[in-house]
Amino acid sequence: MLNKIWQFLKQLIQRLLGTTPPPAPPPAPRPTLTDAEYESKFMEILEGVNADWSRGDVAGFLIAKRLRDGELAAWLRRFGTRLFEGEHDDTAAADAVASLQELARRLGLLGRVGSGELSQVAGDIGREILTRFPLPVVEDDGGYGNVIEAVFVGDGLGGSGDGNRRGVEGESDESKKV
Repeated sequence: MLNKIWQFLKQLIQRLLGTTPPPAPPPAPRPTLTDAEYESKFMEILEGVNADWSRGDVAGFLIAKRLRDGELAAWLRRFGTRLFEGEHDDTAAADAVASLQELARRLGLLGRVGSGELSQVAGDIGREILTRFPLPVVEDDGGYGNVIEAVFVGDGLGGSGDGNRRGVEGESDESKKV
């Protein structure tokens, strides 16, 4: 209580005398990260998204690492620009293409899981990679998957194959009626 009274009296005297306290110094600017540091943090996010992180997990990671969505998105744009500038012809080694396709898959996951500018940029870059290096086409099997064709003989419980085969192949319709 006395402290509040003292502060009031101090401010009153300063106003009467026309003196003002010196302004508080501006907060120190946040140090910016290097591209390698941004890349490291972003790869952690992609690993997490690949391990089924939710939107909240991504947001929590950004908060815990004191990263801003916009700053990381700006770095990702620069990264994407450098990535596409390095490719003048759309031919690359099979390993490099597979790595790019995996990166595109994870960027797409982040685009679907996250929210905000970072997710939008990640989804855009992932789609661009897949446009330049499409995934191999898999034959459509009608949605059935691999079908195993097998012939079951008899009831499948007999010890001798001959007895079971005879039950299916050798018997006529009349002997089955017994």
